[in-house]
Amino acid sequence: MSLTLNEELERFYSEKFYFSYSSINKLLYSPRAFYNHYILKQKEDSTDAHLIIGRALHCLLLEPDNFDDYFVMLPGKIPTESNKVIIDNIFQKHYLPMNNNSLTLEDFSQDLLNQLLANNLYQSLKTDVQRLEKIITDNNKEYFEFLKTKESKTVIDSAIKAQVDVSVEVLKSNSTVMSLLQLENNSPGTTVFTELKLQTNSANFPFGYKGIIDNVVIDENSKTIFVNDLKTTNKSIQDFPNAVDYYRYDIQAVIYNLLIYDEFIKNKQNPEEWKIIFTFIVIDKFNLVYPFQVSEQTLANWEANFYDVIHKIDYHYRHRDYNLPYELAVGNVKL
Repeated sequence: MSLTLNEELERFYSEKFYFSYSSINKLLYSPRAFYNHYILKQKEDSTDAHLIIGRALHCLLLEPDNFDDYFVMLPGKIPTESNKVIIDNIFQKHYLPMNNNSLTLEDFSQDLLNQLLANNLYQSLKTDVQRLEKIITDNNKEYFEFLKTKESKTVIDSAIKAQVDVSVEVLKSNSTVMSLLQLENNSPGTTVFTELKLQTNSANFPFGYKGIIDNVVIDENSKTIFVNDLKTTNKSIQDFPNAVDYYRYDIQAVIYNLLIYDEFIKNKQNPEEWKIIFTFIVIDKFNLVYPFQVSEQTLANWEANFYDVIHKIDYHYRHRDYNLPYELAVGNVKL
């Protein structure tokens, strides 16, 4: 039996919530989306091609031995982006609840037509038969059948794999990048982590913070911790500074530094002697690569700005108010 909205809310607040960069971003942008995703557990899987490419690139570069645990190769070709979204929705929302392995893509013709209408796809065609012919193709049927066997793994095809392989080789051939990541370093006094999961409590607030950090290099000799975050972008490499503002990567950098400090520095004998160097390692759609190191002054500015972010988080969390973004919720916006 499903829980009521109040029961879902009480369940959410029954234990401390740890905010990640992505959950903070969602809360600031749309508290209602945060409510649906984290409280009601109405999670939408990210199936955009660029997101899949980014995840595959992270895995092949940082954890290549785990690639087969997270990804599975489709023998044919992945459907076009618009068709893939629809087929994924049909599979998740209609096929899985029925628990009938004999059902094929054709058995969901009416659901497909509804999805095509909702997405305004192939509506210029005159008949439903013509619209269905566009989406019930041999390639799409093969993809639907493959979804039945993939379990929780992400599906990629040979074209995406080849594209990611090229990007990985470009990164590996970049001496500056490899010097930062230290993926094969066995030097005494140096410890390297990849995909490091951390969380910490907040002394002054009823919530905590968490994150999965791509790459951390701890140099005991120089008392320096290098925090490296790998970013893929569909835009040109020179546009990345604008992306920092748009996607609020400043929040991510501050949270990661906070996690690193609490985990590795706070309890050392002389914590003030240690420093953290944060770098965004960016590769763009043309396979151009640049490591954007964050200066101490910029990071200090981001940390100062983060206090305003915490205030907004605290408002929504304490008041259980997930209807409007903070400025609208408190009536601060006037035209």
